[in-house]
Amino acid sequence: MWTTTNMHLTNLLFWLQQRLGPVDERGGGRNTDEGFHISGGAVVAGAIAAGVGAFIAKKLGALDE
Repeated sequence: MWTTTNMHLTNLLFWLQQRLGPVDERGGGRNTDEGFHISGGAVVAGAIAAGVGAFIAKKLGALDE
């Protein structure tokens, strides 16, 4: 389950990277403040998803030795 969730999250982040490319030849997208905020949000969302996944895995006993 964790591997499947991780794969879906990776695919989602890859798709977002493709969508956040430069908007036009004058710039935009990843090169603007908005792009940096979106990227920062994606990093925070990934950290939250990893933390929630680890919490759930621990509750299910997957992390116990």
